[in-house]
Amino acid sequence: MLRASIPAGLAVATAIVAVSAVAQNDVSDVEGAFDRTPQDCILVSSIDETDAVDDQNLIFHMRGNKVFRNTLPRKCPGLERENRIAYEARNSRLCSIDTITVLEQRFGVGLQGGFTCRLGEFVPLSPAEVEDLDVQEREGRRGRRGIAAQPVDNKTEAEAVDPAPAEDAAPADAAAPAEEVATSQ
Repeated sequence: MLRASIPAGLAVATAIVAVSAVAQNDVSDVEGAFDRTPQDCILVSSIDETDAVDDQNLIFHMRGNKVFRNTLPRKCPGLERENRIAYEARNSRLCSIDTITVLEQRFGVGLQGGFTCRLGEFVPLSPAEVEDLDVQEREGRRGRRGIAAQPVDNKTEAEAVDPAPAEDAAPADAAAPAEEVATSQ
């Protein structure tokens, strides 16, 4: 009986230590809370690099390790694919009222202006969010190169399926509904 109570006592003591450590981490997180106040403008001279996450989100990597996400009010076609932009800055600042132009690679011509889109506010990203974006980007690159980002199980099971009765089948010459294609600017 004594042997059973010693491990139980150790488990309780370990649990108490773990809970106090978690509580201390929570307090330090509150004290060093990350400021998420959006900014209307950033200094152009501080921009180190930009990266398009998708057709509506740009990441601005700044000198001094600050990082901002800019969510455009609307999708900007070609932004993610081209991942190159041009902008005109007034007073050495890039602001939420300004626009960017997607630079498209055209064979034989070089870079040409594509869609022009308005920027949104510049929202600061925490170091943890930046790390998550980096991981997603690396996984995305592997996926685009044909290497799966997630493990794939190559086992497949075949199941016999009875064909649908002839009366439920659609005629072979029936046209499929057309897809809507929307272009936004």
